[in-house]
Amino acid sequence: MVSIIVPVYNISEYLPACVESLRKQTYTDVEIILVDDGSMDGSGALCDEYASEDSRIRVVHKENGGLSSARNAGLEVAAGEWILFVDGDDYLVQDTVKLLTEVATRHPDADFVHFLYQETDGSWQPEAQDREEQVLTEVPAFFRYLYDMGGVAASSCTKLFRRVLFRELRFREGIRHEDEELMTRLLPNCQKAVYTNLLLYGYVMRHSSIIHAAFSPKSLDIFPIMEEREAVLRQLGCDALAVETQRRMFQTAAWLYCLARKGGFKQQAQALKQRIIVLSKVKKLPLSGQYRILHRVAGKLPAAIGLYYFTRRITGKT
Repeated sequence: MVSIIVPVYNISEYLPACVESLRKQTYTDVEIILVDDGSMDGSGALCDEYASEDSRIRVVHKENGGLSSARNAGLEVAAGEWILFVDGDDYLVQDTVKLLTEVATRHPDADFVHFLYQETDGSWQPEAQDREEQVLTEVPAFFRYLYDMGGVAASSCTKLFRRVLFRELRFREGIRHEDEELMTRLLPNCQKAVYTNLLLYGYVMRHSSIIHAAFSPKSLDIFPIMEEREAVLRQLGCDALAVETQRRMFQTAAWLYCLARKGGFKQQAQALKQRIIVLSKVKKLPLSGQYRILHRVAGKLPAAIGLYYFTRRITGKT
């Protein structure tokens, strides 16, 4: 059985399409766990209505605790051998579970099966599927794939996980970038992963989506996560990937610094400036263009960081 965990918070407009896509899965041995995370717009009542119509649907009502808290609540009651996470404003292609379990059957020792998402306004459906598969069996290769592919590889919503991975593992609550943080702890516990080109997840673009939210002090949550990742990679002997993590930290700090300055977040901008200065002392980071120039001068001339911001403002890049 596959347990599909769906966090729900004030998404009554989008929830029907999401749940309908789950109920119509051609693979029917599923349980759909709707976690109402303290919704105030009637989403919780909608969840109860769906449960009364379909015995495969279970509802967990809880106080608002955020995305990680809702996913963790779903994990506590999940009974399936496999786990899928679907955000309540997104949806799955009708054959998603069928196709993924077929891959899992061909690779019975796989810890997870990875697939792809499509950004959409809610109308997307795929015309055909690419069945190409890539099997990886080494932890450094998992992290290399994560960096090569970007956000899709870090997302918890683009993987069919073996439930045993979550025997003790849970999402860290109260932070942004919870998927990045989880993957740092999860991947070292994996022995085999299957990466597919199956395009199965409809990621509905909303202005209020967490991933598209404007700068906030919580944006800085990414740095302890990246520092933890660097430490893990060092322990695994993946020095090249650790340096890549440092490179990404520097670029992220420079980008967020500009956003913080533009948004008037003076305290956070100052913290980011100090982070840029510290990272500028790390030698031989594989940077290019504006980042390479900033890295070279920031440590010796901190005022250059402010100049970097004003240059980006003038050129319309921030």
